[in-house]
Amino acid sequence: MKTLNRFNDNLSELFAILGGVSLFLMMAISVVNMAMRFFGKPLGPAYELVGFLGAITVSLPLGYAQVKKSHIAVDILSSRFSTSVRRFVNAAGLLTGSIFFTLASWQVGSFANTLRLTGELSETTKMAYYPFVFAVSAGCGLMVFCLVTDLINLIVASGDSKAPGLKVK
Repeated sequence: MKTLNRFNDNLSELFAILGGVSLFLMMAISVVNMAMRFFGKPLGPAYELVGFLGAITVSLPLGYAQVKKSHIAVDILSSRFSTSVRRFVNAAGLLTGSIFFTLASWQVGSFANTLRLTGELSETTKMAYYPFVFAVSAGCGLMVFCLVTDLINLIVASGDSKAPGLKVK
């Protein structure tokens, strides 16, 4: 269990770092574009590149947000439930999220493969953009892995009070 959690943490952190690099590149392209506009020579593909990098910036750190529990959780109602009911609700949420992100990863990956097979190119730069779409699919896939890991931790914790499962308030 510790090995799975450590692998989950490390992979999520790697994807978050890649998302951070993408964010930095977005900012750099935007700043260079603004500076070049001052001289009357804006970067033509800036808008397109920032869009591609934005998809990576948003999708790759999804798993990291799940691992660090940095998402919004409203527990006004669930805080009144018993521990066993809260565990069940958490498990149902993790399972539902896993199913959703599995379908999202699959469909986005299928779309990326279609773009690859048809040779679709971007309008401005004439570059293949299916790698960016595959990156979004990978981010969704990592989210599935993180949700399933949390579900396993929750199940193990409910069977063993000393297991390092999810902390349920």
